[in-house]
Amino acid sequence: MLQRTFQHIPGVGPWREKDLWARGIKSWDDFPAAGQGVAITRKTDDIARERIAQAREALERRDLRRLAELVPPREHWRLYPEFQHDAVYFDIETDGREAQAPTVVSLFDSTGLHVFIQGRNMDALPEAMAARRLWVTFNGSTFDVPVLKNYFGPARFPVPEAHIDLRFVTRRLGMGGGLKDIEGQIGAERPPHMKGVNGYDAVLLWRAYTRRGDVEALRFLVEYNLYDSFQLRTLMDVAYNRGADDLNQDVPRLPVFERGDVLYDVSRIILELGPTERDLQTLARVRAEEQFP
Repeated sequence: MLQRTFQHIPGVGPWREKDLWARGIKSWDDFPAAGQGVAITRKTDDIARERIAQAREALERRDLRRLAELVPPREHWRLYPEFQHDAVYFDIETDGREAQAPTVVSLFDSTGLHVFIQGRNMDALPEAMAARRLWVTFNGSTFDVPVLKNYFGPARFPVPEAHIDLRFVTRRLGMGGGLKDIEGQIGAERPPHMKGVNGYDAVLLWRAYTRRGDVEALRFLVEYNLYDSFQLRTLMDVAYNRGADDLNQDVPRLPVFERGDVLYDVSRIILELGPTERDLQTLARVRAEEQFP
């Protein structure tokens, strides 16, 4: 899809791009060279050839940042096949307070699943996210990223070369509702014990963990958050394919990620979440408070 994109040319929007496709100019290679016909207008064609050359050079250099600057943000989903191995899919949970501090953050990338927990290893999150050039979220541009940037500070929190927010991509494709609603629409539903769990439950689980040292509550919270991250890989694949279908483009479709590949890792991570010394101290305090004379 990327090499069939013409919306990085000034004055070319969705309608004019479709008109170019309909007239046989289906990719950058099809755009007429100087003196070989007019595709838009003579003046615009000169600019178009320059923009196409810039995009082609950026792609050859694997310069995602430059491509993201050229292509309109609403069309960044088209960058995905070329850079999917550089992607990180992530989601956060917060403490529910006004300042919204992150409690659990899960990342899923080509190396597997990674979990960051407040009071354990949250401080390592910015460096982990900085290692990935393409970020994929659901509503992350308006919630997750602002929360994390406010928490770590703009000087420390990284800025990706490109960010695909699937909330807006799926809406344009007619896939309404929140993440869990869309998961049901594409046949990627969660296991029975996860159905109906929501963001407020995540806050309650965190409070149960911090106030009572309830490690089982933490395990449930982490499992919930892990699904929020790796399910995005499936949704991204489906959304890209549907986007190509919607535009009636003859481009290779992506194999849709099967979550079965990571469910073992989910179980392993949850089982390894043992109590810290602080958790044990909290539990001892709670027990002491419940002692009756």
